[in-house]
Amino acid sequence: MPDTLSITLPRITSRLDYLRETIVNFLRSHSIEESIISRIELSVYEAVVNIIEHSSPEYQNRDIDVQCAVREDEILVIVRNYGDKFDMTSVVMPDLELHYKSGKMRGLGIYFIRTLMDNVEYSYDDMINTLRMSKIIRR
Repeated sequence: MPDTLSITLPRITSRLDYLRETIVNFLRSHSIEESIISRIELSVYEAVVNIIEHSSPEYQNRDIDVQCAVREDEILVIVRNYGDKFDMTSVVMPDLELHYKSGKMRGLGIYFIRTLMDNVEYSYDDMINTLRMSKIIRR
């Protein structure tokens, strides 16, 4: 059974269910705990949704690449997309109480990613955004 999964997706929301199902099935095939799978599933979903919804229109035809690797003590997910620089790790975390009191129903994707994953790193090189997210696992 391969330890790495690679998926290339167009920037359309109709492919998000495929992405989520593929990652969940891959992690289940490696006997990963369901609570960890749920955290990774939501984090990957939010990262890709943000790319789709917030990318400049000129990058609409550029695919998104997602890799998921199961290692001895962690799961590593790398999301790459061609586009304008956006470092989600430098965004100020929202005050959840104020967020909900203001009536906002959206806008917490970055918060979820940064709190559900154990490590989140960002890099940008030659017009390519790379988001590295990892979750520690105990076997």
